[in-house]
Amino acid sequence: MALLHLADRTPRQRVRRWSARLALAAAFAALAACGGGGGGSPTPAVAPAFTQQPAALSVVEGQPASFTVAASGTAPLSYQWQRNGVAIAAANAATYAIAATVPADNGAVFTAVVGNVAGSVTSNPATLTVTPAAPVLTVTTQPAAATVLAGTNASFGVAATCSSGTLGIEWQRNTPPSAAWVDIAGATASTYTFATVAGDNAALFRALLDCSGASRTPSNAAALTVTAPVQARLDLLPRVGLRDNAQIPDMTAIDQDAAGSYSFVTAHRIKRLSADLTTITPVVGGAQPGSADGVGADASFNQPQGLTQDAAGTIFVADTGNHTIRKVALDGTVSTLAGAAGVSGAVDGAGSAARFNAPWGITIGPDGDLYVSEYQNHRIRRVTPAGVVSTYAGSTGGFANGAALTAQFQFPKGLVVAPNGNVFVADYGNLRVRLIARAGNAAGAVSSFAGNGGASSASPDGIGVLAEIAFPSAMVLRGNTITVLDGYSLLRQIDTTSAAVTTLSGLRGVVGQTYSDGSATSARLRPAGGITGAPGGGFMLAQDIALRSVSAAGAVRTIAASGTTMIETTAAGIGTLLQLPVLQGGDTRQAVAVDPAGDVIFTDHTEKIVRRIAPSGAVSLVAGLAGSFDGLFRDGTGSEAQFVNLGPIASDAAGVLYVTDDYAIRRIGTDNKVTTLAGVAGVFDLVDGNAATARFNTPTSIVAKPDGTLFVADSGAIRRVDTAGNTSTYAGAFRQPGDVDGTAASARFLGPGTLALGPDGTLYVGSGSAIRTVSPDGSTVSRVAGVNDFVGGLAVDAAGTLYYGATAGLKMRSAAGTNTLLIAQGETVLGADPRLLVVTGVALLGPKQLVVQSHGELYKVTLP
Repeated sequence: MALLHLADRTPRQRVRRWSARLALAAAFAALAACGGGGGGSPTPAVAPAFTQQPAALSVVEGQPASFTVAASGTAPLSYQWQRNGVAIAAANAATYAIAATVPADNGAVFTAVVGNVAGSVTSNPATLTVTPAAPVLTVTTQPAAATVLAGTNASFGVAATCSSGTLGIEWQRNTPPSAAWVDIAGATASTYTFATVAGDNAALFRALLDCSGASRTPSNAAALTVTAPVQARLDLLPRVGLRDNAQIPDMTAIDQDAAGSYSFVTAHRIKRLSADLTTITPVVGGAQPGSADGVGADASFNQPQGLTQDAAGTIFVADTGNHTIRKVALDGTVSTLAGAAGVSGAVDGAGSAARFNAPWGITIGPDGDLYVSEYQNHRIRRVTPAGVVSTYAGSTGGFANGAALTAQFQFPKGLVVAPNGNVFVADYGNLRVRLIARAGNAAGAVSSFAGNGGASSASPDGIGVLAEIAFPSAMVLRGNTITVLDGYSLLRQIDTTSAAVTTLSGLRGVVGQTYSDGSATSARLRPAGGITGAPGGGFMLAQDIALRSVSAAGAVRTIAASGTTMIETTAAGIGTLLQLPVLQGGDTRQAVAVDPAGDVIFTDHTEKIVRRIAPSGAVSLVAGLAGSFDGLFRDGTGSEAQFVNLGPIASDAAGVLYVTDDYAIRRIGTDNKVTTLAGVAGVFDLVDGNAATARFNTPTSIVAKPDGTLFVADSGAIRRVDTAGNTSTYAGAFRQPGDVDGTAASARFLGPGTLALGPDGTLYVGSGSAIRTVSPDGSTVSRVAGVNDFVGGLAVDAAGTLYYGATAGLKMRSAAGTNTLLIAQGETVLGADPRLLVVTGVALLGPKQLVVQSHGELYKVTLP
């Protein structure tokens, strides 16, 4: 049988069969040789055991890393290395090595599995830590020395590369003989450009470079040489960051997106305010009402009152005038989700079959559905993402609690949905916040949550229905707190767990269209608009005429505004209030000064604000609320203050500013806090006395001594105001114009006009076409010889040189009495052969430099 079986195989199969038998026989022979034969038992195989575990490693990126194990046990032993529990291909030796580590290797865990015929064992884990290699910074272009004419721009450039990380640049300046290098604020680009003055000569500039904060290395230093022009040079005073204010009328709703920016409704458009609060850009919609779907400006809306966004950034709009719900996709495509444009009604259904009547508030619930309040139908509707509309709560207009579909609302506006599905409604006409409880996937009972239907200027807080919430409108929910804007211009907060009502912000007791920035208890809010959350626990309001931020403590600040004739806007405007153009209007009084830091301070008579221009050209607000909408005269800090009729301005040696405003003298501290120093707003007269009893009539100029003592030109007299506001007549006489020198009491002035202080305390007075002086002790008035063509603007430098506007142009008169025409009068021409229209203000900007005010514009004059 065996021979027959072998005969059935091929020759190659028979060879393999016999080879296997021979190998088996050899194995038995070997076992016998080791003592396993002769009736003994075979020696059992020994499972592997580690004698050396792999050790954790820490290396610098790019360096090699290796892990090693050692094990005992019956040979042969097999090895398999694993990374984070996954076998590494071809890693089958006692040592595993990585030739060059990379950042992705950081935190990787390595183990070795060792096995033999008796089993396998896994090593302890060994973690690889890879620390980033210090980036290599290579400067490819060093700053080069520059020589420029005073008044023109100087530029320094640098270029560098980083082996890793992001290149950082910080320009620095050194002014010999000092050895210190000082950072230049805001100079972080590869090129630093600035307008030079004579005092910049010999300054050194360098760039401090780094790669994501590491490898900080200074560039070479570059010297600046500034030469004087052969004749006066005229340039615009440098200003950076200014843009036309955006057009944002009739704002109604606002919502913050995941990126931190704010989408808001303005008239028939949707625009977006950047997260840094500096830029306003269009999203969709046009200037005119309409109902067209489409992309961007091709789409149209009709006075929408509500807006919300989902997590992906899709915008949903309650298009009130069109009676529809609209959807704005991420690419700006507008479509109608539900309702029919221009057709009102109260019909549930899908898409265009549904009917709304003035949908107002809109929000997204935790279920992903939209909840919409209907102002005219007095109902709350529910809209699925597919556009299927159903009535969620409400029936007819009125007030009734109870079952969802029999309850009554009266002109509901804002609404929010809690995480548990409860809906809170700003029941505007019923002066209450109502609650629609959630019952499974449907609306449960409707109840009054806060407010009792009463409305008074006292607007008392309280628990639930013990509080008064007059005409609630916009609402936002954060955590367990609803913040609601009421019709008495207060921001109220309601705890959803206790129903406790408190007041966050707004001046209580003031009813109507009010407006002012300020603290929680002094700010005046508008009674209409939208609200959304903002960083730090604050809020952003879209209040019909202004976008305003509210801090978590209730302080209010205006970001951008429209709807007032005071604020100039253009169709292409994208800026906010801090970026307004310089608009001094037609005021011919000297409205410019320079403080000890070299900042130019000017009063913007048109916008009723005081602004600062740093040497870099950066413009910032000192005080005032642009437009001063209510014509208020208010003290306060920054935009809390309001001005009525801003006039001349002066700075003392400490940088404290003084301005004339509405028959009063106001002080602006270095902290931008505005107080009234002397006089009474709106009350004009000519009375000396203490701060409260003094009265001013027509103050045309103001100048400050280093200690803060003021001189004010007013109705034929020079008046002195001390630091406490005590006011007295210094020279001249009220309402007795003339051209008489002599003692201070007997002297008479024409005007007087602009004032300036000389280095020795001499007071210079522009009087008619002459310039007069009042001696430092205030005893004698005399005239400056050879000046008979003064028209406006006056400054005096440390050498006693006068700079003033004359009929022939801008003139200079040396202390020795030499008159020089610096810039001829004519249509303004900038550059090295300049012309300048009538000069109305002059101030010393620095060595050989002036700032000049002319026809509402500010110029820089560089002298030869």
